[in-house]
Parts: sequence; structure tokens; C-alpha cells
Amino acid sequence: MKAIYIHIPFCSHICSYCDFYKMVAKDELKSKYIDYLIKELEMKKKYLNDIETIYIGGGTPSSLSLEKIEKLLQALNENINMEKITEFTFEANPTDVNTIMANTLFKYGVNRISLGVQSLNKNKLKTLNRYHTPLIVKQAIKILNSAGIKNINADLIYGISPETFRIVRRDLRRVIRYGVTHISTYSLIIEEKTLIGKWIKEKKFIPMEEDKEAKIYQKICRYLRNRKFVHYEVSNFCKKGYQSKHNLVYWNNMNYLAIGAGASFYIDNIRYTNVMNLALYFEGIDSEQLNYLETTKLTDDERMAEEMILGLRKLEGVNKKAFSDKFGVNIYQKYPFLSDLILKSLIIDDNVFIRVPREKLYLMNEVLVNFI
Repeated sequence: MKAIYIHIPFCSHICSYCDFYKMVAKDELKSKYIDYLIKELEMKKKYLNDIETIYIGGGTPSSLSLEKIEKLLQALNENINMEKITEFTFEANPTDVNTIMANTLFKYGVNRISLGVQSLNKNKLKTLNRYHTPLIVKQAIKILNSAGIKNINADLIYGISPETFRIVRRDLRRVIRYGVTHISTYSLIIEEKTLIGKWIKEKKFIPMEEDKEAKIYQKICRYLRNRKFVHYEVSNFCKKGYQSKHNLVYWNNMNYLAIGAGASFYIDNIRYTNVMNLALYFEGIDSEQLNYLETTKLTDDERMAEEMILGLRKLEGVNKKAFSDKFGVNIYQKYPFLSDLILKSLIIDDNVFIRVPREKLYLMNEVLVNFI
């Protein structure tokens, strides 16, 4: 067990596009939640011996008070051997970052921040229900760097009609100039139970056409590669040596641990998702019998399919020998249709890896649907 994810389901406000488990809550409930998070962590202590990456996400972890953040970080330091930690990520909104918070995070071993930038364009920010400005983002990165946290990711969203690549390029140029080491770019996903989903039903928002979105994606890839960012996963780019070690655990289909309401984890071929209800979450921890939204024991076929679906998201693709060693079957014997995908130029076999060629990444879903 190399990785642990901690879910904080609280936000200062609700963004128009977000479908993650989150809420605006009173301080008393947040305090209780942190106490129960720590109890769940202690319940899972037997899995913590070899943890190498920690990721605190949400929701918005930085929306917690400094006192609560420090209490959680202290508990992690007491239960996990921090000498083994190579990457410790904390998600933050740019508006929440200040010198005291940055110094506290660094004090407890946080060495990577994922900033929810999404955009620096005022019209896009208004659509997304975000409240920061370019100056706030620039200052947040400067504060984090001054505290000693040099590895900073910026999340960016594109595909918000009627934007053009010029708007996206300006966002990219700015965050690069501000000094980020990693950029995650995501197309706007329309989720039914969000404000944007509601606006579409009311004909107040028109989704971008897929072909236009694909062209923006291709231009993003080219722009970032030309600026020495390594494109290592469909949506992720980094300066050399700054790949997200934690997320690679997911994409390499390895076991990982998670704590918190709504958090998912994967142990011994079983996928667990904690219940998305705080009362039931607290009740399960009190009884020392966690309440799950679902548990799924994966069959060998499902495990192999996930290996392909997750692995092909990486630019390097799926290692054929590693697949054979892990599952005891030749990859072409298991998936004879791979030969047809090669003939269609949707995938490449370079003798070591099977991968989606760079110029066909926007057609990724045409490849992955074969494994579902």
C-alpha cells in the first residue's frame, strides 16, 4: 500500500460545474468530521507501514480553519512514517492561501500543492462560480514558494462555450509565467446535478461542440510540449521530473487506501466507496464497521480491463510484459481486437508498450470503449 487519499467534503461555496461529494457546513460539523477522519485513519493503521504518497483532496481542504488543518496534519505525522513520504499533496483554492497556512503545510511535510485555478479569464470564472483573480493566483504561488513548497499544480478547465484557444492559451501562458511545475487540463464535463446541468435544461448554457473541444485539446498539447512540459497522461503535463506520483498509483492500477466520507479505495481486488452521508459515516466509525456506498470484488476480466483503461491514459501506455506477468496471459490472447485497433492506427505497439499515439489522444474513448 503506497498511497493514501483523504477526502474533505467541505467548500466555502459551490462551483457551478462540480459533481464531487461536497457541502457548505458549519464549523462544528467540520470539527467533528476531522475527529472522525482521524479515528478512521487509526482504524486502518495496519495499512500505513509503507505509504509513500499522501493526497488531501475534496471538496476544498483549504476551506478548513488553520486549527483543523493542523490537527489533521499532526495525526498523519503521528500515524505515518513521514521519512518514507516522497510526495504529499494538498488541494487549495488560491483565495485561501496565506503565509501562515503555507508555513504550516510545509512544517508537516506537504511538498506539493494542487491549486484550483480553473481559469484566469473573468468571464469563464463567472460561469464557473469562482472568485479569484490572476493577481491572487500569482500571489498564492509566490507565498507557497517562499514557504518552501516548490511543486505546484494548476488545474485548468477548457471547453466552455464560446471560448477559443486564445483564451486558454492566455491562461496557460500566465500560470507558466507564475512558476507552476505541473498543469492538469480538463474539458468541461456536464454533470446533471450541477448548476451548469440545470442551466442547460433551462437553455441558459450551450455546451461546446465536440470537434471544437478536440481542436482546443490538440492545441493545448502542442503549446505545452513546445514549452518543455512533458505530456505523460491524457490530461496532465509537467516539467521534467514532476509527474504526480500519487496519481500514477491510480493509473498503474495499484492498491491504494482512502479515508473520509465518499472516498474510494482499492485493496486486494476489492473496490470500496465510503458512504456519502456524514451521519452514516460517523455511525460506521463509532461501531468500527464502516458503512460503504458500495463494495465491488473485481473479477480477473474486470481487473485486466481496468489495467488497460487506466494504463492507456498514460502516454507511455501499457507494458506488455508487465501485463503478462501480472495476469498470466498474453495481452493479444486476451484482447485479439488490439490488432484491428493497430490497423486503424488508433493504437501503436512499439514492442514494449501498447499505447495511443499522441495525435489520436482526442479519440481515446474510441479505444477505451472496447474494454468496457
